[in-house]
Amino acid sequence: MDFASSTQDSRQFSAKRAGSQTCMVLVALACCAASIALASLAQGLGVSYLFIALGAGVGWLCYSLVFGLGLHSSLPLIILFFIKPFEQSFYLLLGFFALLLVLELINRGEQKLLIPYPLALILLLGFGLLSASKITASLGYGYFVSTIIVPFLTLILCANAKIEKNSLLLWMQGIAGIGALVGFFGIILAIKYPLERLGSLWVTAMTVNGFYTVAFFFAVSLALHYKQQLTRLLWIVAACFILFGMLYTYTRMAILAVAFGLFLFMIKLKAMRYIGFALVLLLPLMIPSSMLARIQTGFGWDISLVIRALAWYFALTQIYSHPFTGLGFSVWSTWYPQVIPLRILYAQHTHNLYLNLMVDMGIIGTLAYFYIIWQILRTYWQAKIKQAADILPYGYWVAMMSLLFACLTDIFIQQYSVSILFWISLGLMLANSKTKETNG
Repeated sequence: MDFASSTQDSRQFSAKRAGSQTCMVLVALACCAASIALASLAQGLGVSYLFIALGAGVGWLCYSLVFGLGLHSSLPLIILFFIKPFEQSFYLLLGFFALLLVLELINRGEQKLLIPYPLALILLLGFGLLSASKITASLGYGYFVSTIIVPFLTLILCANAKIEKNSLLLWMQGIAGIGALVGFFGIILAIKYPLERLGSLWVTAMTVNGFYTVAFFFAVSLALHYKQQLTRLLWIVAACFILFGMLYTYTRMAILAVAFGLFLFMIKLKAMRYIGFALVLLLPLMIPSSMLARIQTGFGWDISLVIRALAWYFALTQIYSHPFTGLGFSVWSTWYPQVIPLRILYAQHTHNLYLNLMVDMGIIGTLAYFYIIWQILRTYWQAKIKQAADILPYGYWVAMMSLLFACLTDIFIQQYSVSILFWISLGLMLANSKTKETNG
């Protein structure tokens, strides 16, 4: 018995040692790949970017020594990306996700890779690659990564990661907190430059509204979730910063998305009906007089209505002409000026996510894309919302629905910054649906 026991212990030790060595080799390979990528990026972006990237890597290693390796412990670092998203940091973040996936598999001690909705993901990847083969503009590669690689990588990562009980709560708090910070700076800039449309710390006012939409409903949900008056008040203030940061971008659809989400809350909570009406009545009192003329213009008739009408019409014609394979990612941006040569009527995309995806990669790829979204939202509803007394899961679901509603006139979740937000949020919903307890 002693001999057998010692032999078993020796085997376990050897297995652990082999696993540790494998981990070290994989991390070393990842570091080599990262260093090569950083070197190539630095050649085009300058030495300063290299130091920033290396600093971020060292910071992550130090952070990991304290809080551990894994998706849950890395969520606060991922959230920092949304303070001011850059395309270069977006690609580094995807590399980080790939490394996290390897580390999560090693921590689980399993060789089996879990792939959610395999048929839909394979169809999405297949038609995505076919669409990528038709790209004629460099902009299209970014859309390919945001539309195909991001959901593929993030969903597999979340499906294989160890999600803690409070992972969703941590994600909501971080996004709402960063949203309040971005909204606060947006308010200051809007008051300082009342006749301009600025996106706060983000590059454009249009893209930041996708982030604002999710952050706002996360903040509202947290305010409803907490019972302590001070904590509730802090999240109410955060929601106000986000809301007025959004309002001062003068984007009509963002406000309609907020109204849509509040309507969903009103269905669930009677008290939200009075809050929603009071919010609408108080909005004019919070707007500086210097902005009233600009807002009235923004909400009145303008040429953007003509641009959208033309874009939707020609999008439908192209879907009819290329129903299965689409034009290719962002081929529209070079094809459309040939049809509508007037620069004032130019549309870089179709101004509608649902049409834009069908134009880019055809109907089958688009159906696979939305099948995954629908299944995650449906599963989460049945597992976490149907019988839950807490408002937090419902508020999380409302945030996703409001963002999809906002995509009726934009393509938020095809843009790299909001794509990360949307698919990580969905991935956490997918993983949380498997747990027995509601986050809180």
